[in-house]
Amino acid sequence: MKVAYHCNRKRAFLVFTLTAALIVFCQSVSQATIFWDDEMESGNSGYGLPSNGAMSYDTSIKFSGNGSTRLNYPSSCYPDASAQQNCGGFMDRTFTSTANFYRRFYIRLSAGFRISDVFTKIMRSDTTGPNSNWWVMGCCGSPEFLVSAQNVPSVGNAVNYKTNFDFTDSKWYCVETHEQLNTPGVANGIAQAWVDGALVMSVTNIIYRQAGDNSLFNNNRLYRQTGTGSIWYDRVAVGDQRIGCTGSSSLPPATSSPSPTSPPPASPTGLTVR
Repeated sequence: MKVAYHCNRKRAFLVFTLTAALIVFCQSVSQATIFWDDEMESGNSGYGLPSNGAMSYDTSIKFSGNGSTRLNYPSSCYPDASAQQNCGGFMDRTFTSTANFYRRFYIRLSAGFRISDVFTKIMRSDTTGPNSNWWVMGCCGSPEFLVSAQNVPSVGNAVNYKTNFDFTDSKWYCVETHEQLNTPGVANGIAQAWVDGALVMSVTNIIYRQAGDNSLFNNNRLYRQTGTGSIWYDRVAVGDQRIGCTGSSSLPPATSSPSPTSPPPASPTGLTVR
């Protein structure tokens, strides 16, 4: 009887342990969220088009649904002394504040699109505090893809981290980005990027936040500035988990990193255009 009692106690303890582990696992999974997935078309978008004609809905070129959003870059958008003032326009869409920000979007460049000699901006990751990060193409004529991480090492400065990927014209790409804010003052922030499911960048030592800065990501900005031609966006989604490309049944693990690259000089700052 003592042996049976002892076995029953062990069995009960094992059942309790497994149940508790399952509850913790389910809670951790349920906390991962896709905040929104935007078709970027008229009547079915959470963004609002800017009034200056920088962007418009386009039903002729789209990745899915009934249309996409086209960014228009006339000749006045190519850098000269006034280009950055002539080529403003952005759309904002907020989301639940998070330190772990994933984004997925589809992007297509027009034939012969000309990259700005400064940067052709793609998306900006805004926080509730002083820092924000740009995902951009360029500079200097190349369609290379990189992130410009601000607040490194202080507010207003930026370090550029390149991917190992260049865009080409007239093709839809599925782009995923991931930014995880660092422990304030500690160089453990993360920036990752995937293109069509393939890892093209993984950096794990970024200082996004200085000591005492507890800001969180809370806004996705789609910005026009600068270049010439057109860029289309479709299926823009954000969340605190990796979202994946439409139609993908599984996500490849980020188990390997491309060769690291040295950051080029800091990008221009204070270029807010409305």
